[in-house]
Amino acid sequence: MNTGRKILLGVLLSAGAGGLFAACSAVPHGPAYTEVELQAACERVGGWWRGSLIPDYCESQSTAFP
Repeated sequence: MNTGRKILLGVLLSAGAGGLFAACSAVPHGPAYTEVELQAACERVGGWWRGSLIPDYCESQSTAFP
């Protein structure tokens, strides 16, 4: 009987942990930065913001090619 209780406890704990991870993974998250913030960061380092042509793209010139 003691072994049966251990198995039942293991199954219940596994189901609870699985349910917790499944519930947390379904939460939608928004973008980390807005397009305005990305554009400001791009221009701050001397890049060219191409957000109107290519979404969220910052073009920068390498220091090897002046």
